[in-house]
Amino acid sequence: MLRAWVGIVLLCAIAMAQGPPASQNLFNTVRPQVFLTIQRDPNGSGADLLEVRSIEPTYPAEQLRTQILELGKLMGSEPRGLLVGRSSVSGPDARMTTIKATCAIDGIIDRQAKGFHLTQIVRAFAGYADPNRVKGISVLFVGEKPQKTTILAFGKENDPVQLQGDYNSVVPGVEYRIKLNSQVPEEITIPEGNEQKTSPGPSIDARKRMDWTIWALIFVSAIAVGALVYSLLVRTTPAKQSQK
Repeated sequence: MLRAWVGIVLLCAIAMAQGPPASQNLFNTVRPQVFLTIQRDPNGSGADLLEVRSIEPTYPAEQLRTQILELGKLMGSEPRGLLVGRSSVSGPDARMTTIKATCAIDGIIDRQAKGFHLTQIVRAFAGYADPNRVKGISVLFVGEKPQKTTILAFGKENDPVQLQGDYNSVVPGVEYRIKLNSQVPEEITIPEGNEQKTSPGPSIDARKRMDWTIWALIFVSAIAVGALVYSLLVRTTPAKQSQK
């Protein structure tokens, strides 16, 4: 019964990913090397809880640790409870793993300005050489909703950084896809705190394709069924991207 259910989910995921072409946007064209989920501490401490994963099988644990420490430095808040290690995403045999980091850092979500400190996030992950260069980042602020000051689009191809934002209703929160056109951290600045002009978000067809499955499956990766589906997506993502 479990296998049958898994099969149905897999077929749905593949069908979504192979659906009709959607209009071009960063959610379609940028393949992230790292995925961040960030949420407020439900205990009201003022800290933000981070989980960072890379779907690159060879992404170095020490590099991820250094990047998290740099983010804390840029935020003026030393990461607390930092744990970095490999986590199974393929079931009990643990033959397939992904690098994962968890910690708490203060102030990434700006409670007063009702915004997000995206500049610090991107700078922390910039500046590394191939093959572990970060060219794309996906960030989900869990439980947050877009405000008038929430930036939803920024940058062009000739700018150091581009981003696109949207409200993710599947795993509720504000989601960003970010493209690093420069690897010089000091060149990267994303505006925050000002009222934004309304910008068109990604098309509905585009958002129904791969991103909702990736985020949903990351959140249930501890569950065997979710882990199996996520494992499939990890193996098929590069091929799909190369076809676009």
